[in-house]
Formats: sequence, C-alpha cells, structure tokens
Amino acid sequence: MPKIDLAGLEVTLPENWQIQGMVTLTLPSPDPKVKPNIILTREKLPQPMTLDVYFQKIKEAISRRGIKDFKVLQENRMTVGGVPAIQMICVWDVGAMKAMMGPSSGPPPPKNQPPQLVKQIQVTLLREDMTAVNLTASFPSDQFDLYNRPFQTFLKTLKFQET
Repeated sequence: MPKIDLAGLEVTLPENWQIQGMVTLTLPSPDPKVKPNIILTREKLPQPMTLDVYFQKIKEAISRRGIKDFKVLQENRMTVGGVPAIQMICVWDVGAMKAMMGPSSGPPPPKNQPPQLVKQIQVTLLREDMTAVNLTASFPSDQFDLYNRPFQTFLKTLKFQET
C-alpha cells in the first residue's frame, strides 16, 4: 500500500487511491514581510504526452493569468533526480497581480509605488508513468540569488522511487 510521510505525519492509503497533491515549503527569511516559498505539485496525467507538450501547457496557463509585466527571462533543460526537466525563470510585479485580482486580494498597492518584482522559477518534469511534478519557487527579485542557491540545492536532493 502507498504511504505518504510528510514531516512526521504518516498515512497509509488504500491501493486504489491516487496520490495527487500540493505541498508548500517556506524558506527562512531575515525579513518578516518576505515569505520565499516553493510549491511542489504532483499529478497523474490522464493521457500520455511528452515533457515538451506538458511544459508548454503549464507555460501557457501561467501566461494566461494576464499578469501585467509578466516576462519569461530564461528556459533551459536540466535533470532532476535522474529525470529530464525544463526550468523556466520569469518575473512579474506583485502589485500588478494584486490590482488584477481586485479587492479580495487585500488593499491595493499605494499609487506611484515602485514595482514589487518577484522572480519565479518553474521546474517541470514528467516521469515515464505519466506522473507530472512541478516545483514553483517565488522569491523577491532583488534577493533572487540569495534564495535561488538553496532552491538549486533542494532540487539536487529530489529522488524518485521506482514505481
């Protein structure tokens, strides 16, 4: 039977259940207002597709959010845990996103405030059994190098058990 072990919380699942989900990890930050985070998602795809096709769907979904000033800065191929992956680095303005989302996202940013730029790393991989894994890391743009180093180290620790 499959098991989930999440930082000491363990659960055993019935054989016919699928494990799909999301985990948010928060990196330590010296600034109490900054919460750099990594969102890890895992999903079983309903039909076979290539990594390139799946990544393009993810990229299009991000682009369709309509965030003003959203830009893709870099895309590159890499290997994560022995599995081929694609990494995309993009940048966007948090204030523009809040304005787009409307009043439910909290108070609007003050007028004439400089952009609050966030750099985001999207790492997408697809295992042979059609399990997709996405890691999305969001960091303040001006502190990107500081937080990207532990993120890249984190990527090197990912291991996959044989299915």
